Amino acid sequence: MGLAVAVHIASEFTGRLQLTVFPCLLERLIHVRHDSSMALPDLSRLFRMDPALCFLAMRLDRSMRSGVHKVDPPGIDDVVSRIGMTGIDAITTQALADQALNGIHHRQGLALGWLWRHSLTTALLARELALALNYRPVEDAYTAGLLHDIGKLALFAQTPAACAPMLIDPAQATPLLDAEEQVTGSDHGQIGAQLIRRYTGAGFAGDTAEYHTATAAAVVNALPLVQIVWSANRLAVEPHPSSEDCQAVATLLKIDAQHLSRLSQAVQEQALAVTNELGHNPEVPEKGRSTDTVTIPLGQAIRTNTILSGVYRDLLTATGRSAVLRVLQQSLSVYMGIDTLIMLDHDPVGNLLIGCFAAGDITPPHIDRLRIPLTASDCLPAISHGSGEMVNSFSAVQRSKLTIVDRQLMAGMQTDGIVCMPVRSDSGEGTAMLLLGIEAGDWPWVEKQTTLLKAIVAAVAGSLARERQREDQSDCRAADREASRMSKTSKIVHEINNPLSVIKNYLKVLTLRTDDHSSARNELRIIDEEINRVSRLIKSLTSPSGSLPIDLEPVDVNATIADILGLFREGLPANTSIHLTQDLDARLPAIPSNRDRLKQALINLLKNAIEAMPDGGTIQVISRMLTAPTRPVGDTAIAGHVKISVCDDGPGIDEAIKNDLFKANVTSKTGHDGLGLAIVHEAVTILKGSLLCESTPGGGTCFHIELPASDNESENRTALDSAT
Repeated sequence: MGLAVAVHIASEFTGRLQLTVFPCLLERLIHVRHDSSMALPDLSRLFRMDPALCFLAMRLDRSMRSGVHKVDPPGIDDVVSRIGMTGIDAITTQALADQALNGIHHRQGLALGWLWRHSLTTALLARELALALNYRPVEDAYTAGLLHDIGKLALFAQTPAACAPMLIDPAQATPLLDAEEQVTGSDHGQIGAQLIRRYTGAGFAGDTAEYHTATAAAVVNALPLVQIVWSANRLAVEPHPSSEDCQAVATLLKIDAQHLSRLSQAVQEQALAVTNELGHNPEVPEKGRSTDTVTIPLGQAIRTNTILSGVYRDLLTATGRSAVLRVLQQSLSVYMGIDTLIMLDHDPVGNLLIGCFAAGDITPPHIDRLRIPLTASDCLPAISHGSGEMVNSFSAVQRSKLTIVDRQLMAGMQTDGIVCMPVRSDSGEGTAMLLLGIEAGDWPWVEKQTTLLKAIVAAVAGSLARERQREDQSDCRAADREASRMSKTSKIVHEINNPLSVIKNYLKVLTLRTDDHSSARNELRIIDEEINRVSRLIKSLTSPSGSLPIDLEPVDVNATIADILGLFREGLPANTSIHLTQDLDARLPAIPSNRDRLKQALINLLKNAIEAMPDGGTIQVISRMLTAPTRPVGDTAIAGHVKISVCDDGPGIDEAIKNDLFKANVTSKTGHDGLGLAIVHEAVTILKGSLLCESTPGGGTCFHIELPASDNESENRTALDSAT
């Protein structure tokens, strides 16, 4: 009857799920972890050998990849790679704490060893059968075989004394199954399937766990993976499977029975080799130790300290707020069985709690949209924030007073209830709020772990406070560096303005000496305007924002284009084969714009076009008056737009950079900084216009600038089109 009671107790599995890791393998994991010559693949190999380690890694991985349900997780190696060394350390710490707390009889240790070997042998056989049947992916078969008895392992972790006789003596298997059926209406296969589906989302492994104890007649109509693991479980019997089991598998899979017997023997030898590698001898008790000796369990305080030491270590290596919150998420998942949580920051100006981080099954996905007004003083987060104490929705008093906000949070977190905890360090710094999603069945266990829970949150709060201090110090240093830079820049600008002033004075002298109708006088005017533009650009270096306010003035677009083309024509070499042409619409009015910014955009477009045609070609600048923009700007089209096009017949734009064309440092030309088009984009955006590009490989490129002919506050738009 003790076994039946054990099954009844273990059937619900409330709170953090405990699974006992094979002690010899746990010892090897610790050794490998602290061996500097070992790498992550060496640790992954050990996770592939133990069902408990594999399950715990998959569970943590699912928790860290919040919201992944429908897609089965990839192989064990990928899972271990994602949880990384930090996740491995957390699992190892928890496994050590559990074994130190619970203690295991030597006889129970032998039973655990048998269950471990059987799971490993089943996994190896499942992989071989999958290969023989050309089932893909083979990794699914291995993982399912390793986890098929996870329900039995969970029963053992909860009640090792009751389960050990069955495991050490296979003849006790039938009484266990009978007890399971009588007490729970299910068996360990169904319990294992429930655990796998709930904690890992691995539906394929859940199915194989549920049906691995089914009859031969039942699995005839099962899916291939269920048949493979069912068969592997039959062939994994020590020291060898019976002829009846081999024949049943042969009939099901249509594989020769003698071949299956040889395959089972070969895999049994592989499992024995792994056993010997770990230094475990299942036949011989430890020398000088009675089989009745029990490891003295450690107290709850020691377990808490053991866990916290792991949390502190992880926090010491966490750099940045996101890394600290990741440690919190991982610690609550591994040590407390809590996968769903929300972190809220306090906004003192708006008197709000604002979502900043979430993990688990959270809806809606945009956590920053979660805003809880503290004026709603009756809701649980506001009560916790005001009192500085942990509150929960499970107490009779609070349950009767739940507000709409509380019920919305519970629905969004998809849990039966919530726990609210202020996140404040020992020094009282910080005003964040932590919300934990808890199932009703898990709450009694979680409530007993309140001391550990508060200690973990306090440790994280201290790390967050230190991160804030580092950020504040970093901001102060950045401000000091900026002030120093501005001081040096101001001196440089002052010195540059001196020679510019001298040049401008000489230009005035030359202008006075030049005939009023001379073409040179117009050229001197253009040079003077460019010097003024250079002076304004230099002055912008000392502006706090890096640029000066844009003053709108009436700008003659055609005259500006003509001036720029005149400068470029004069600057081209005598033997150049570049031809600059213009087609200007005489109807263009003066538009409210900024001449400097417009010139900046056009000069960069012309410069780019010339550089794109080293062997020569034609560049044409076209201006047109539009009644509406080519592409609507904002909700409605603004009447009256000016379109300026700079077109060349060069090689066109490389397809590889089209999508990033207006980003800084993007170029297909060797030796160029890729800033020209980014500058054009910025200038057109400031002028409330739009910039479009049409380009055909081998057929040239056109850039189109569209500017409003009247002042407006419409939204700016930049687009990239590919001509067909």
